Amino acid sequence: MTEQTPAPGAGEATDPSATPARLPLTVRPVTADEATETLLELGGSFLQTPNWARAKQGWRRTHLGWFDADGRRVGAGLVLSRAIPRLKRSYAYLPEGPALPWAAVADDPAAWLDPLVAWARNDGAFALRLGFPVVSRIWDREPVKKQVAEGGLLSFTTMPSAVDSAVARRLEVWLDANEWLSIGGDGVAVGQPRLLCIVDLRGRTVPELLKSMNQQWRRNVKKAEKSGVEVRTALAEGLDTFYELYVESADRDNFLPRPKAYFDLMARSFMSEGAGSPVQACFYEAHVDGDVLASALMIRFGRTFSYLYGGSTERNRDARASNALQWQAMQDAVAAGCDAYDFRGFNTSLGATSPLTGLLLFKLGAGADVVEMVGERELVISRFWHFAFEKAMAARIAINKRRKASRAAEDGADI
Repeated sequence: MTEQTPAPGAGEATDPSATPARLPLTVRPVTADEATETLLELGGSFLQTPNWARAKQGWRRTHLGWFDADGRRVGAGLVLSRAIPRLKRSYAYLPEGPALPWAAVADDPAAWLDPLVAWARNDGAFALRLGFPVVSRIWDREPVKKQVAEGGLLSFTTMPSAVDSAVARRLEVWLDANEWLSIGGDGVAVGQPRLLCIVDLRGRTVPELLKSMNQQWRRNVKKAEKSGVEVRTALAEGLDTFYELYVESADRDNFLPRPKAYFDLMARSFMSEGAGSPVQACFYEAHVDGDVLASALMIRFGRTFSYLYGGSTERNRDARASNALQWQAMQDAVAAGCDAYDFRGFNTSLGATSPLTGLLLFKLGAGADVVEMVGERELVISRFWHFAFEKAMAARIAINKRRKASRAAEDGADI
């Protein structure tokens, strides 16, 4: 892979011959359609779309545009604002955004980010959080697999990388010097993941894609074909089946599942606009004679095809339905002209025996490399309100943990 490896929101769709933005820049609200148009031009993430905004209950949404001195719209971003009850103060968040020409931004970050900070301050934000969608480093899958085999990913980012982006380094130096604090570690516990598993699809045929998979993956694809596994797609009507398999996977792999209402809202937000929408989402279902063995939620936006959530059953496991499902989705991504198949993130603190380590190996075996983004950074605008917000959030998290522990104890008693 190269520094130009496509990644969600990385701005790789930007035409390098385009006229540079003329300073100064201004930021102001735009319509959802205007924002989507710019996101598509700049290779923005589906997390910056109006669809994602509709799926985030409890957050106020604002679509912003960046305009240069000639009035051209040269960037766009979705701001999700979480308000402090009864006060005109809020926490502002741009997940995997904004969509900007990041090579130009890295040359003069203040010119691009200061107008956003000014807008956020005027909007009552006490803190601003951005998921900088800039490729930082890339690791080829073979060294990663070796690291896992030798004892897990306890310190993954200390491994030598195949790519180290100069654009990201320039941006990070400025962010560090201007009090944009890094959020979370290498895992997925906080916000959106910084480390992604991505298959580069550019210029590759379906046979070439199959050849790039490891031997076990190719063997499993053939086994699924011999077992009669077929793959179909479903819209909102596939939610019940998906959720049943998702919860079964959560029980098997020991992770806490999201509530069904979360996926119901996501399905309604992403699957209700028809074939003409720039955002396409559906459930993929792998079945044998109508018995669905695996299901996954997929979203395509621009030239990125993303796998968000999935689940499978222990029934007929030798049929390798999960391999068949992902392989069909990857072929569909190639047919749609996508540049990247995004397996999304993973937890980097896993031990070699964790069930989720197997999930990472599954993604690497499919031909994915590991792409690190600059990731999430936070700028505190008002220390007083930020402190109060953190205290309130800490109390809320503690309450939720006690509730989860109580439910777990009750579940154990029932067994």
